[in-house]
Amino acid sequence: MMTKTMKRLVPLLLAAAVSAQGGTVYLSFDQHSTQNLFQTREAVSEQISAFSLALEHEISALSLLANVEYSAFRQTDGLSFLAADIGLDYMVPSGARSAFYFAAGGAGAFYSRDYAAFSSLGASFLGAFKTYLAPSSILKLQWQGAYASYRDALFDFINHTASLSIDKYFPTRTTFKVDAEYGYKYFLHPFLPEPVEAAAGSSGTAVMGAGPGGGMGSGSGSGSGSGWGGQRYEGGSGFIPRYSATGGGAGIGHATVSFLAAQGLGDVVGLSASAVKQWIVSGENPFMSIEEFYFVRNPSADSFSWEGHQLTGRVTLNIPWSVEIKAGYTYSDKSYPGVESRSLDGLPLGLVRNDLRHLFEARLDKNFRRLTLFVSYAHIDNDSTDPLFAWKSGYIMGGFQWNLPSGRKGGLS
Repeated sequence: MMTKTMKRLVPLLLAAAVSAQGGTVYLSFDQHSTQNLFQTREAVSEQISAFSLALEHEISALSLLANVEYSAFRQTDGLSFLAADIGLDYMVPSGARSAFYFAAGGAGAFYSRDYAAFSSLGASFLGAFKTYLAPSSILKLQWQGAYASYRDALFDFINHTASLSIDKYFPTRTTFKVDAEYGYKYFLHPFLPEPVEAAAGSSGTAVMGAGPGGGMGSGSGSGSGSGWGGQRYEGGSGFIPRYSATGGGAGIGHATVSFLAAQGLGDVVGLSASAVKQWIVSGENPFMSIEEFYFVRNPSADSFSWEGHQLTGRVTLNIPWSVEIKAGYTYSDKSYPGVESRSLDGLPLGLVRNDLRHLFEARLDKNFRRLTLFVSYAHIDNDSTDPLFAWKSGYIMGGFQWNLPSGRKGGLS
């Protein structure tokens, strides 16, 4: 089904690209190799081939963006997915030094078989105001909201974020950036109906326990039996929802501050260091155990799920023959309020899940006139109070991006 849909969408985008005037088409291919697809101690190796075709077209202050991609998993073919999105951007100048920026878009992702619960349709809206406080200082205010409906209604949500950022540039090629953000995510119906036998013996609204098939590590389904088709989500064996006799929704809100400092050393070397601190200021995660996958956006966990801090250092080298080399290290300490640490037998340990992660990464890009080739490597060492999520793994990726500007009278140049 996804292959047939891809065959229909690609010709449509190509036709639009050929007829576009002043637009750009982007073709890309990435090949991924991971030793740990589900990012647990039960390592599963996987090879992933990702193809994408995108179109960007500008008409005065209006920009049209469209993208379609297909990712094929060699071993876990149920995770192969088709994704597409389309959006409009519009900029409104406000004087010589300021501008308003508005964007709206829609997106869909489509999975099959055991992971059909990840299939989703959604929409997002963004508004921003940007102004120069001085020739070397920029202030930006932004609000963004999003809605997504999943095939398994457990994951349906609405969210919004409001942020403020200030950038300061110096003649010494030094840059400082400070950001502050507030975000809130509301899951519309994240709870499973309480089992009859549990409801009869308890007056509470939540029952501590694993999904219908058993505890963690069993690989059993935990689907809600609701949503578009009531599909069961097999997952990576680490996701456990909560039961509730009353149902309803649940929200989680965070406040974040971040700081970045960057320094250029001549035309060759660039250095940067950044720090992020995030607090959960309201609510908690509605699920008892959550997962993150490699390359696949798992709806049980995202940037709203955690509190803690993250430190990053990076170096960039621009060397002859249009070659760029980047290397970096990130340390993070994240806790997940509402998420329990459990033993490998699925028993509660009485601890909120906390992960300490070390990430090493390196990337090499070779740029041609309209073609970029790249190869990258990353290694993650993740320690967790939940033993299922204590793991180490390496990732290798390589690929290309080809930019095809379209001619003024239509067609690709």
